[in-house]
Amino acid sequence: MKHSFKLKSQSWLLVFIVLTSSLHAAAQEQNPPTAVRTIDHAASVPVLIAPGDLLEISVYDNADLLQEVRVEESGEVKVNNIGAEKLAGLTAQQAGALIARELVSHHILINAEVTVLIEEYATQGVSVSGEVNHPGVYPVLATRTVLDVISLAGGLTSMADTSVTIKHRSGNEERVTVNLKTDEAESSLNENALVYPGDLVVVPRAGVVFVLGDVGRPGGFVMQDNGKITLLQALAQAGGMNYTAKMSSAYLMHKGDKGYAPNRINIGDLVKGKQADIQMSRNDILYIPTSQLKHFSQDTQAIAQAAAGAAVYHVVP
Repeated sequence: MKHSFKLKSQSWLLVFIVLTSSLHAAAQEQNPPTAVRTIDHAASVPVLIAPGDLLEISVYDNADLLQEVRVEESGEVKVNNIGAEKLAGLTAQQAGALIARELVSHHILINAEVTVLIEEYATQGVSVSGEVNHPGVYPVLATRTVLDVISLAGGLTSMADTSVTIKHRSGNEERVTVNLKTDEAESSLNENALVYPGDLVVVPRAGVVFVLGDVGRPGGFVMQDNGKITLLQALAQAGGMNYTAKMSSAYLMHKGDKGYAPNRINIGDLVKGKQADIQMSRNDILYIPTSQLKHFSQDTQAIAQAAAGAAVYHVVP
């Protein structure tokens, strides 16, 4: 009897665990975690010494070896007691290690611990271009976050993409891309991608899709959700279809090498869930004809021209 009760208890425990796991999975499916930002090497990009930089070279426990020196055009630095050393292209840490080795090899010190600091950068400004309110060159004397620099340029425009490229001043021309979720203040404040004097910050224009034809508000619509928008989302932003629209004969036009190619879509099937919603790409055109339109293929070029001159809307979330 006790054995039977124990088996029943274990069975109920197993059922409870399964139900709990299912409920937890369902909750995660309904409320998926938000992908706030993606940083590629943002905080770890090395700052390289460049010609014109002013360096402070200090040696631990040897105050008489402290010096300030500017990097020559050749990339060399005249280090006290050592002579010319090429430091351009090295990080401050690498330069310190090199000077320490030279001090030991020249029999100046038995052991050396050298610190190199970049006190002044040769290029004091950061260039900000693209979709910011005030593009230009802004004076920056030290490292700043990408959000700080964009703020200096007046912030992002309504047409800005969420992907920002930072071209560092280092000779390897490394590019760092970060995602700024502009509608989430907390995550934006936590953004820690660093910008250095001499860097270039480029904010590209966001992608646009077009909804034309028999809809409430024809025009172009900015792809705000990290460059993603579905067909039904775009249609909703365009105010939906008019009652005279031909729901079963919509056309999704994608631009290829030979121009736009129409693909017939039944909007009713998407609304009813018979067909999965379609992810639109940049510059796609969704055309909703009226019931009177019979020969769509003859109007493809005219529709593409209409899209080129259409008003572009930024829908506030």
